[in-house]
Amino acid sequence: MSNSVRTGTLKLDQSLALWREAEQLIPGGSQTNSKRPSAYAFGKYPIFASRAEGCRIWDVDGNEYVDYVNGLGPITLGYRYPAVDDAIRAQLEQGIVSGLLWPAEVEAARGLSEAIPCAEQVRYFKGGGEATAAAARIARAFTGRHVILNAGYRGWPDTWSAGRDQAVPPDIARYVVSFRQGDLAQLAQLLDERKGQVAAIFTDLPYDASLGQAYLQGVQDLARAHGALVAYDEIVNGFRLARGGMQEHFGVVPDLACFAKGMANGMPLAAVAGQADVMAAAKDALISITYGGEALSLAACVAVLGEYQRKPVIQHLWRAGQRLMDGLNAAAAAHHVPFRCHGFAPMSAMAFTLPSEKVGAAWELFLAECAQRGALMRRGGLNMMTFSHQDSDVDQTIRAAAEAFDVLRAAGFAGSGDTDANDAAGASGQQVGPAAPRQER
Repeated sequence: MSNSVRTGTLKLDQSLALWREAEQLIPGGSQTNSKRPSAYAFGKYPIFASRAEGCRIWDVDGNEYVDYVNGLGPITLGYRYPAVDDAIRAQLEQGIVSGLLWPAEVEAARGLSEAIPCAEQVRYFKGGGEATAAAARIARAFTGRHVILNAGYRGWPDTWSAGRDQAVPPDIARYVVSFRQGDLAQLAQLLDERKGQVAAIFTDLPYDASLGQAYLQGVQDLARAHGALVAYDEIVNGFRLARGGMQEHFGVVPDLACFAKGMANGMPLAAVAGQADVMAAAKDALISITYGGEALSLAACVAVLGEYQRKPVIQHLWRAGQRLMDGLNAAAAAHHVPFRCHGFAPMSAMAFTLPSEKVGAAWELFLAECAQRGALMRRGGLNMMTFSHQDSDVDQTIRAAAEAFDVLRAAGFAGSGDTDANDAAGASGQQVGPAAPRQER
């Protein structure tokens, strides 16, 4: 496909036909809630992929797109990235799983311990939710305490879903208490109320730029004062914000951290990494999975770590991501659409500042018009940059978005032209899209 913006009607006949069958055979039609077509622009946005390469993806109807969804985050280097695919093929020649350990288990652990500040020891899993649940169990085993204080979304396991899912026994909820990210006063109060009961404090990337290092250091200081551990959810921002995640970027090292997504460039792999004395609790705790030593994903992880070591991957994600953010914001301002791209450049979020009843329609129109012009984005973000996104891909996307904003303006979604969503929202009843959309685990 050329770098020009695509025009014409987007044909999605094959996607829609497959979706009708999927609804009959699969609960909800998809294995991943965030991939359901209702989360995008149903009937005007592709549903099924046929292939992918670099930063581009093709749907089953033959349409080509620059992709910023990237599997909800696992693709950091690019689809079909040669070094990773070669490593998978080489391991496939040797085997996938066995009754013995594979050298790749040690090789990946060695590489992760060198890349991640807190990682003195590592345990592998297949998904992020599994990793965060395991981290909670490790923290409880190490401290002999049961309460977890948590800010943010940690996945679907019972550990985190009690009180939000009627299928989970509600009594479990008393052992996981939520606090507002960035609210150190609330966190201190909860620690005082549960003195001697808190095993760990879990938090993820503080997407509010006014937080960052001060917030993470405050969490750590409060945890130390109360004998609790600190656990970071680095599942989305690991291998994006920095190779070692927010702990490397902000310089505050936790006791435990959970990684997944980008650590194997799309292969199913997650990990809990942590200080050796804390991780030792995993030796005797009931934490064991058949596929923990699955070798294809571990070989991919080793290859990913090598690429990050040899090439300026992180620098590229920041530079290309900043180009996208600046271009989207300039295009929105030029068309007087109250939209803002914000957050961290390698994984920026997007928001509309509109009356709450108009936000959903604005997103559906924006996503549909961008898809029509060959760019796939996700409602609210995050725009997942890869090492394969080049300036020409980003520029094509900005042109597509500019045309989409022109359509939004004509459809009545224009505002004052002020794209700072935080300043514009407030008592007027306006709504800003999510600062950091929930990412599937």
